[in-house]
Amino acid sequence: MSLLGIDIGTTGCKSVAFSLTGDQLARSYRDYEIVESKEGYAEFDPAEIWKKVKETIRDVAKQTSDDPVQALSVSSLGEAMVPVSEDGRILGNSILGSDPRGDEFINKLLESCSSHEIFRITGNLPGTFFSMSKILWIKKYRPELYLYTSYFLAWSDFICFMLGGIPSTNYSLACRSLLFDINNCTWSEELLNITGLDKTKFAPPLPSGTLLGYVNEKLAKHLHLGKNVSIVSGGHDQCCAVLGSGVKSGSKAAMYAMGTYICVAPVFSQIPDVDSMFANKLHIEHHVVPGSFITFIYTQSGGALVKWLRQMFMPADKKDAYDLLFDEITENLSDIIIIPKFGATGPPDFFSGNHGCISGLSLNHSRGDILRAALEGMSFYVRDCFEKLKGPFNDIDLFFANGGGSVSGKWLQITADILGKTIIRNKITEASSLGAAIIARKGCKLFATFDDSIDSMVKKDMIIYPDLSKKEFYDKKFEQYKIISER
Repeated sequence: MSLLGIDIGTTGCKSVAFSLTGDQLARSYRDYEIVESKEGYAEFDPAEIWKKVKETIRDVAKQTSDDPVQALSVSSLGEAMVPVSEDGRILGNSILGSDPRGDEFINKLLESCSSHEIFRITGNLPGTFFSMSKILWIKKYRPELYLYTSYFLAWSDFICFMLGGIPSTNYSLACRSLLFDINNCTWSEELLNITGLDKTKFAPPLPSGTLLGYVNEKLAKHLHLGKNVSIVSGGHDQCCAVLGSGVKSGSKAAMYAMGTYICVAPVFSQIPDVDSMFANKLHIEHHVVPGSFITFIYTQSGGALVKWLRQMFMPADKKDAYDLLFDEITENLSDIIIIPKFGATGPPDFFSGNHGCISGLSLNHSRGDILRAALEGMSFYVRDCFEKLKGPFNDIDLFFANGGGSVSGKWLQITADILGKTIIRNKITEASSLGAAIIARKGCKLFATFDDSIDSMVKKDMIIYPDLSKKEFYDKKFEQYKIISER
């Protein structure tokens, strides 16, 4: 038997089949565009994405006929929800977290409930990007849509529902709504009363790894799946990636995601100190491993910054442009300092994206020097966050890297040198899909614990140790970085 991990991202969806030992058997991907109906509005067309998800499942199922899929789960982006009817009709578009609509409702919420109280209940600081504000906007400005919606489902739960699973909301994505009580694992009666939202429009919250049913027989035939393929409750893509990276609860390790965003996420074996997390503006989220919790820091200037440099420096028709550009990175250490705040950042500063800069550039520098400085800047950003936030990040001594950037040994080495930490890259770098497959396996009760599954399905590929000969140089450069960053 094989396991299917489906991942719904901001720019595309993928389905990946894995063996019970974590080997990748087949993969299919489709991309899609964000719908911008008005300036600043950002939505998904659920019908289009559902069609493309089915295409990827069908592709993978055809490739794994000798080792058919027996269980699946779904990893997805957070915040956005899809309005659906009881019988599975899509009723409207899905408003993304980056969409500005809903700010008025956050201000109104704060008139009735303090930020600290909201954080105590939900583990989040109030903000427009959570799904609560979007649903309140729908209720006020599109009342007919709100009235006829049976459930607002997060994307992972939406796909499971459309495949034939019972309507539900997994804990990790419920945490992205600003309506979920993380202490009691229920929809918050207090916040629902304040906002006037109807509890029945939110599907029952369930832990990740819960069996939700089986793929609809008629749909399974169309998708080239067999009978009784288990549908298992998935989770937020960051949580799935943490699991698929091999980070265990309570360990001194963290995920280091190197995709469009740089994202660092440790795992806690219990809810961390609320007052300390609130003071540091660090959210608390249920992990896909029941009883565990995560938080994360991030900057959008990760792979997005590398992509921009590639577009600036390399011909558009060069298929191997990234490889050529990375080949130009040498061991020469330059004085270029790049502050990677060209996109959104998370805690503790929450910059909006107009604080980036390049310092120390001269006519003698090469493309490789600039790229190296960009990669250094990303690691300096993370190191700076660690210094400011302390607490949850003090004890981390090991990172598990994933994402497209982790393919580059040079990028990994620069990261290890600046952070002074060991980094492990696994054989499967698409950790969200693997994490979803691990959850699918849990739903089939094929192993005793998630740690057992990590041991059997997550395989190490490379270990990168810090080069101590560069420590003095990077320590001095980091002090310069902080001075420039604070200007």
